[in-house]
Amino acid sequence: MKRQLLCICVSAALLAGCTGDGETTVPDCDGRVPLQVNSGIHVQTRAYDDKWETGDAIGIYMLNGETAESENNRYTTAADKQATGSFSAADGQTIYFPASGDTRDFIAYYPWQDIPRGSSTYRVDVATQDPQQAIDLMGAAKVTGKDKSDPEVTFRFTHKLVKLVLTIRPAAGMSSSDLQGLKVTLTNQHTQATYDVLKGDDVTVDTDVAATAIPLKTAADGASAEGIVLPAADTADMLLTFTLSDGGAPLTWAVKDAPLSRRFVADSKYLYTITIGKTDLEVTSTVTDWAPGNGSGESGSAQ
Repeated sequence: MKRQLLCICVSAALLAGCTGDGETTVPDCDGRVPLQVNSGIHVQTRAYDDKWETGDAIGIYMLNGETAESENNRYTTAADKQATGSFSAADGQTIYFPASGDTRDFIAYYPWQDIPRGSSTYRVDVATQDPQQAIDLMGAAKVTGKDKSDPEVTFRFTHKLVKLVLTIRPAAGMSSSDLQGLKVTLTNQHTQATYDVLKGDDVTVDTDVAATAIPLKTAADGASAEGIVLPAADTADMLLTFTLSDGGAPLTWAVKDAPLSRRFVADSKYLYTITIGKTDLEVTSTVTDWAPGNGSGESGSAQ
């Protein structure tokens, strides 16, 4: 499975006037070395493309053993830094290494959320699918044993949710205009979960909230749809439902009918090509980025 790589290069900030010589030097007045974050995305990690967007924010924790000494510090990327993925601390959010030289551990996640102080519980809600990048939860494994003399940190991020991408085509006898206004939903979806950003394990789905049908983010021309959903051990009761704007009966396809889609695995991306007719539809699939969720592709039909 592919893993997303975010390189966090931590180095001393260059500040003028600290030594009184007017030069730009590493600060040695109080011995504090601040975190600087420069990220290089080596493979696609985002909902849409392979670069960060202006204002993207990650949350970083600095740990002393199991204790969070610096909690949920927000680092964002500016408009002129998005191509390189360089992040800067928000006001008052800079993380400093201990002046003593003691080691610390670091862990991170994306996208940043306002987690209450003293808590590490990230709230997941996929009921609203637009914008998708707002729900594209990624977590990074803990990086251990860093100090101000060895400040370079590399976070390896993985997706904690599941990505669905549908390419939709008209069947013979139809035109692309017939797809305009298409509505696509996925039934039997739990929409809420929690994620412990310090543990970095799988999300915990809240099954006390009733499952429901969620509308996928569908293009106005009906040519594509996509969704980010929670992992599921069983897709047996899930249906993809397609409703054309002509008022005809919805067409449905059972997700379980594709053998490799009988469960939704975190960090996996499932791609389907849907050919829609007036009375039936056909489904095939291929695989691209994230981890391949359904191998080399699947096919199915529905009506």
